[in-house]
Amino acid sequence: MGAGASSEDTSAKITSASAEELAEAIKGIGPEDLKKLQDALAANRPKTTMAAPTAADMTAAKMLYVTLKMDYTKNPDVKAVDDLKFVLGDGGATAAWAALDGLRHKYFIYDSETDTCSGVYVFYNQKALDEYMDSELFKAQGTYPHVSKVEATVLDVIPGTELSIEKTSWPSTPPTREELVQGKMLIVDITMKYDTGAEGLPTKPEDLYGFMAAPPNGMGYPGQFGGLKGLRGKYFCYNKDIDHCYGFYTFINQAGLDEYMASDLFKKQGEPPHIADLKYKVHDILPGTERAMDLGSWGGK
Repeated sequence: MGAGASSEDTSAKITSASAEELAEAIKGIGPEDLKKLQDALAANRPKTTMAAPTAADMTAAKMLYVTLKMDYTKNPDVKAVDDLKFVLGDGGATAAWAALDGLRHKYFIYDSETDTCSGVYVFYNQKALDEYMDSELFKAQGTYPHVSKVEATVLDVIPGTELSIEKTSWPSTPPTREELVQGKMLIVDITMKYDTGAEGLPTKPEDLYGFMAAPPNGMGYPGQFGGLKGLRGKYFCYNKDIDHCYGFYTFINQAGLDEYMASDLFKKQGEPPHIADLKYKVHDILPGTERAMDLGSWGGK
């Protein structure tokens, strides 16, 4: 951005910019102007409609789960997780994702045990996902000097998920940074076992999808999670390449997560014989995530 450009001018340019143009536009902006720019972006952000998600929306949606293993010895500007938090938050790096067409949200999350930063994206459809994965913004993640390894996995969103997402609101709409960093993301990874021979248990992914999908009366298995205290949402996802089923839970605070993990609903989910293995991890939500939350609207828009 050239010298003398105001935050208002930059905000106007950003409103109609592509993701790559946005990433370029914020380079070199000073701290004071960057703060003004962030405030202007928040004020001018398009309003999200509150259309409730449907089973058809879940059939069309795709989740992208990207993990970045951090190496804090390679980049003098990112030598620890606090530096990463600054880059994403006050540094404005996450603004590039707010401009993506077809993105519902991207959570920037962190596993402190393994120093892994991850992105949990939900796209409204395959086209939007494909366009992003073909973009320089996506490809650039593998070039960051402070990242030693990148893995990206595309997952189906299972119909029925509409019963367990966006049931609890953040304190503000859209949520603030202060609110989001109080949240936690729990990711559960289940290895399926389809050869149990037990009557009534799924024998293939299609059986599992049918079990998850909401019946005509509107109550399916995912509906049990829709009323959990403090749960913003749980996405049920599937990887048909390896027959793994996933739960991506977002809790608005630690108390909600703790209460759920102490419950039988959590403790007993690995007991059915068609589940061969269950692993889980709790992740922090990083600053800057607020820029890429609840974009667009369900209903094919």
